[in-house]
Amino acid sequence: MTTVTVLAVGGTGESFPGDPRTDVTGLLAGVTDRLDDRFRSRWVGYPSSYGPVPARHGMSFADSVAVGSDRLRSLIATTPGPIMLIGYSQGCVVIRHALAGDHVRRSDLCRVIGVGLVADPHQPAGVVDGCAGSGVAGPGPDLPTGVATLWIADPADMICNADADSLVRDVADLTEALSLDDLLGWLRTSLLKLRRNTFQNAARTSIRPRQWRRDLTRVRRLVFDVLGYLPALIVIGGFRVRNRRGGRHTAYASEPLGGRGDHPGVVVLAHWLQVQATFATDLMSEAA
Repeated sequence: MTTVTVLAVGGTGESFPGDPRTDVTGLLAGVTDRLDDRFRSRWVGYPSSYGPVPARHGMSFADSVAVGSDRLRSLIATTPGPIMLIGYSQGCVVIRHALAGDHVRRSDLCRVIGVGLVADPHQPAGVVDGCAGSGVAGPGPDLPTGVATLWIADPADMICNADADSLVRDVADLTEALSLDDLLGWLRTSLLKLRRNTFQNAARTSIRPRQWRRDLTRVRRLVFDVLGYLPALIVIGGFRVRNRRGGRHTAYASEPLGGRGDHPGVVVLAHWLQVQATFATDLMSEAA
């Protein structure tokens, strides 16, 4: 029996700098715990920070992704046999950067038999039923041609299904380099993006009355998007506020996917990994 190694890359706040753990934790444990005995799962530790989230002095999102992608490439290179990669949120971005361009050796890439992406901030439009938008961070590094990929997304999760002109895209563009330990560097990067009009909504932004009217609708959608991202129960001081729209970005382990059947996203992904591994390892055996 061929052993398939699953390398799991968690989302923001699920890992930390110097994370030595190897057992999968966080949301993706709901995937790996359901795999059969053909699989060996391994956690990929990295900073998983977004500036001051979850730690006040955390590195920027961009730097966190860079560290994570280097770590993942190293594990791919030193892991024998067929490999499958799964990522959640920021972990999806790490996977994309690890596999991009010439950063990974062709001999290593040939052993990657499947990629599963949960709440991908770079999710392309049209890859998930019910998702009319795309990832809030816009197009990311292309995934390698020929590597089987499954996206898991909740249509109500703006991280992977933001409207084309969503104001949340501006927030994503302008906070990618944010770190409280380097505010001057963040300001320089942000000003450069604004000067060069390289943010996603550059072509959709102008100072005209027509734009103002359209922006009223965009602000209303922004409120809905933010409420969906926030927890279902918000605790402020001694007050507890029930947010009926909330928890969309963290519900993949507990709630059925909107438009994708009766099972939570982690169950759908676990089933796909097992089916994909069966076909891929059979083909590898025949080729050998």
